[in-house]
This record gives sequence, structure tokens and C-alpha cells, in this order.
Amino acid sequence: MTITTKLITVVGATGRQGSSVVSSLLQNPNFRVRAITRTPSSPKARHLASLGAEVVKADGFNTEELSLAFAGSWGAFVNTNSEDPELLAKGLNDEDLGRNIISTAAACGVQHLVYSSGLPVFELSNGAISIPGLDLKSKVYTHATTLPFRTTTPIIAGWFMENLLEREYADLFGGFPLIPDEEGYLTYKTPLWGGKEDFPWISITDDFGDLVHGVFLNPGRWNRRVVQGVGQVSGSEGVSKVFGEVTGKKTRYIPLLDPQDMNTQGEFWREQERDVFVFAQSRDGEYFCNGPTEVETAGELKRAAVRAKGGEGREELMTVREFMEREFGGKL
Repeated sequence: MTITTKLITVVGATGRQGSSVVSSLLQNPNFRVRAITRTPSSPKARHLASLGAEVVKADGFNTEELSLAFAGSWGAFVNTNSEDPELLAKGLNDEDLGRNIISTAAACGVQHLVYSSGLPVFELSNGAISIPGLDLKSKVYTHATTLPFRTTTPIIAGWFMENLLEREYADLFGGFPLIPDEEGYLTYKTPLWGGKEDFPWISITDDFGDLVHGVFLNPGRWNRRVVQGVGQVSGSEGVSKVFGEVTGKKTRYIPLLDPQDMNTQGEFWREQERDVFVFAQSRDGEYFCNGPTEVETAGELKRAAVRAKGGEGREELMTVREFMEREFGGKL
């Protein structure tokens, strides 16, 4: 008996989210994966090809290239980089890019779309808060719901555990967990999140791809359902404590009572991160705006994906402690 595999095209395939999605889907014999990139010769693109992905060149503003990329696709995962310097150079923004990609996918007959979305912060705050990196993605998803897809699913990622590995993020948050302060402490300085301090964490590398995979296994179930991309809920004070336990380093947590005290240095990306806290506080910590932050949905999707991969991999979501043990244990 011939088994017909379904082709899923991944836009943003060499990025952190996209590569996680490609890696997960390729482990399911019922899916074929087409990885879209502007530079097929890059090391990241060649790595995806070595895993079994069909790597195709396409620019997000080139409709002809996109049409070839989406041809024959049953599903598509789309993620765009709102901070892409090429957008600014062209006088365009993430909404322009996302709308063109999504519209082309629909025109090519893609049935099921999973979109890495954002929240309509400006709308929900009645204009009090604007976070373009989230607002523009929300507008793209709204546009997607007007197109002839059979299903559209927005997934909104929580805070990347991988950010803990970036010096720029450490500098934004007082130096934690990479840069000791003048007293020798790895000091974690963050504004309060609001409510019960249910801060959402996710390991993009370990879990995000499986969540998207889980949606594609039953897209009708998740049609127009906001998926919280969360692997663990843990307040900042607890994260600081766990890091100290894992590494034996001197750590401390200092809450910033005013988000304006964050070390933004007048840089746009830092100001957006600050405003994420401002928005979360306005919602009493319910950042995703569809109820309390939770991991049950992600857990369900993760388990479904692991089963579809023949039981390969762990069914449990990565915890902050486990991530730190792997990335920092014995290293510092």
C-alpha cells in the first residue's frame, strides 16, 4: 500500500524556531519538509538538508520564488524576523513581509497554516502600549484568517531559555547569568511580571518544534486556537535561585519596581522587551490573554509529536533547571 506523505513548508527555516520545527517534522515518516531560506548555501541550510529537508531559496518579497516554494504544500509554518535589518533598509516592516508570505501561501493552495504570532498589544491596551514586534505579527495573523486556509493556528512563544546564553540579554537584566556585578554576584534584575509572577519559559530547541508538529497532527482541533508556547512557568526569583543551586555561583534577584529602570540604553529592541513587562503587568501576568499561563496544552502537543515520531525523544517539556544543568552545569 502506498503511503502519501504530506508536504509542510517552513518559512524562516534556518532561524531558531524554524530549525526546531524542521527537525521535529522530519522525524515523522508521514511528513516531508521543505525548508525556505534566502541563502541555501549557508551552514544552517546545509545542515537542514543533511537531515533530509528539501532546501529551497525564496525571498519573502519575491512572489514568484514563494509560489514555487509553496507549490504542492499541504501545510506551512511561517516565522519572520521583525528585527531583520533588510526590512528597515527597504522601508518595510514585518507586517508587509508576513502578509506577502501568507497571501502567497493561500494562493498556492496551502490548507493548514501555523503562524508564529504576537499579541495585539496596542489594541488590547487601548493604545497605551505599543510593541511593534508583537502588534505587527498579530495583524498578519488577522489577515491570515481572511484567506482560504482550512485552518489557521497562532502559536505565541514564551521567553526563550536560549536567551540565557546571550550576553546582550544578560546585560539587559543586570548581568544574570553571565556577567558578575561589582560585588561578584550574578544579579537578576527584572520588573515584576504581574499577578502570580507566572513567567513563561520555553526551550525553543527542545520543545517548540514538537508543539508545532503536534498542531499539524490534528489541525482542525487547533484551528484559531492561540497556543501558548510554554515549557515551564517560573518566576524570576525562582530562576535565579535554581541557577545558584545548579552552578554554585553567587546569585541574587532584585526586582525592579518600575520597568522604566531597565537597562534599555535607548535601544529599540531593549525598549520592546521592557514593554513586554509593562503589558504583562497590565494583564496581571496573563500575558497570552486567553486565560492563565499554562503548560498543559504544550504538554499535550509535545506528547502527540513524540508518539508520531515513533517514540523518539522525551515526552516531558524541558524545565529551566534541566536547561541550566545542560548549558551551565560545571561550566562556570
